[in-house]
Amino acid sequence: MQIVYHVGAFGTGMEQIIRSLLRNRDELWKVGVEIPAPSRYRGVFTEAATALKEGPASREMQEMLLDAAMDSDHAARVVLCQPGFIGLPRRALTSNGLYPFAHKRLLGLSNLFPESEVEFFLGIQHPARQVQHLLSVQKRSYESVMQGIHPLQLRWAPLFQRIVEAVPGRRIVTWAQEDLPFTWPELLRRMAGVPQAMPLLDEDTILADILTPDALSELRTQIQGQPGLDIGGRRDLVEQALAQADPARMEADVEVPGWSQGLIDQLSEVYAADLAEIAALSGVEFIAA
Repeated sequence: MQIVYHVGAFGTGMEQIIRSLLRNRDELWKVGVEIPAPSRYRGVFTEAATALKEGPASREMQEMLLDAAMDSDHAARVVLCQPGFIGLPRRALTSNGLYPFAHKRLLGLSNLFPESEVEFFLGIQHPARQVQHLLSVQKRSYESVMQGIHPLQLRWAPLFQRIVEAVPGRRIVTWAQEDLPFTWPELLRRMAGVPQAMPLLDEDTILADILTPDALSELRTQIQGQPGLDIGGRRDLVEQALAQADPARMEADVEVPGWSQGLIDQLSEVYAADLAEIAALSGVEFIAA
């Protein structure tokens, strides 16, 4: 069986992804993919991993975990999603950088199914947006959240290097949240493990938040009018549609206490270099726009 963990990151729309997959639950089940409701297994997998202290689960425990999440034992692939898989928001940023303990969490989850094919899906975003999100969900001061780390030290690549070393042989799939207007349909299908040609509901949900109803309708008409359109062709049409969109709907302002636009621009350069480094890592699949 293929075990898929969608682990984060915080603030990258985890709920939206699993919600869209749940809308396609019946059709995905027909091809052997089960999408359990996260409320059904809340805390079960993380508690089991903690109890095992990163050790491998027995066959009996594996069966117990799957029974807790699934309706049937005939699925070939199961997609699991919990914010707690990667830890708590208050531990997402320390003086050692972004998610310094996440690799240990993923090792524990990996060892729950030592003989299965396990994949981890981890979306990332501009560090300024990540800090803005962490500030919004924690009732702590800026200084308490940042713990003395300089903003230009907020890098994602070290996290992925630690994960690759911790869970060798496991597939790590990642993407940049900023690319989702272009990559959302591919991400949904990749997480579900189905062909890109398989019809799915909600494949325009990101664009629906950006484009006007008329613009989205026109884009759909253009796509439907070109049978056999490949991913690149679809993205070209999306790019043309976004060029006419209201910039205010595409990108909200980033506001972090004490950060100037110059600092955010510098961090953007660091982030771009980070993405290139992550995409080049062996064992990491980067869904690029």
